Amino acid sequence: MAFNVNGLINYIEEQKFPLMARTINSAKMMQLVEVMPNVKGPTKLPLLAQSVFFQADDCSFVATGDSVFTQRTLTPGKVKLNSEWCPKDLETKFFVAKMRAGAHSESVQPEDVWRKITETYLAEVAIEIEKNIWQGSVSAPTSNNGAFWDGFITTIGSGYINANAAGIYSNTPLTTAFTATNAQEMAFRLYTALANNGLTKYNDNVAFIGYDTYAALQAALILGGSTNGVQINSGAGNPDTDAIEGIMFPGVNLKFIPVHGLTGTNKAYAGRASNMFIGVDAESDFDSLEVWYSKDDRKVKVAMEFKLGTQVAFPNEIAAIVL
Repeated sequence: MAFNVNGLINYIEEQKFPLMARTINSAKMMQLVEVMPNVKGPTKLPLLAQSVFFQADDCSFVATGDSVFTQRTLTPGKVKLNSEWCPKDLETKFFVAKMRAGAHSESVQPEDVWRKITETYLAEVAIEIEKNIWQGSVSAPTSNNGAFWDGFITTIGSGYINANAAGIYSNTPLTTAFTATNAQEMAFRLYTALANNGLTKYNDNVAFIGYDTYAALQAALILGGSTNGVQINSGAGNPDTDAIEGIMFPGVNLKFIPVHGLTGTNKAYAGRASNMFIGVDAESDFDSLEVWYSKDDRKVKVAMEFKLGTQVAFPNEIAAIVL
């Protein structure tokens, strides 16, 4: 990896403007579901199912009902990142104003430039992690960043409750991408599917959708309903622009949170957050970026390693719409 400076012109005095990194959201799935630390390899999730049988009341004692233990395996991917840059590539560009005089240097400079590069690098890593927490698949091409572990779309698989089935909310399943026209039906279908299976009693239910679907749902709540829409009438004049908190769908105890990993997929999933697991070796792995100046070859180098994987304890307790 190296600098591509073709888009920059050689240094001119008037171009002493700050180097700005674009704003990138950090991965947030790590804060929304269960995180299992110290996962160094394939790890079993023990599951318990208990059967109960009522009996006629008499003076006998007949033991019935079994405690059945099963397990699902969380297999983490082992990932490393290595990059390097040659600071001399910047010397003829406008960055030269920030560099100390002298051809010889034993430190990384300009310091503010490299700090911004490091921040942006970590943010890009975070967004790739968040995307592939959902979209990752070990069957993907090895050149794909998502080929190192199976994301939730794969670990949930096809064992979910089909919230798009006929008879759930309406007899006409959704067939087109989520828009302001059908986003409310999407929400009602997910909630109804959970309710039909006795799953709305939990207080940690959450629906995960893409940012595109989240925008459609917000539009639906503003345009639909009463004259000015549910969102306007509820006083939601300052929406959560980063969508960190998501939105509690009016009338039901189900929060909708957008995630990058579902944007553009036309998929929506709802269920208990405590039913979904992300396995890591140590949560601090994602802060372990090393940046150093190598005197051997006069380059700035970056290294990072981490392990990550996903699993769902009970896929049949997840309601989903997959278009």
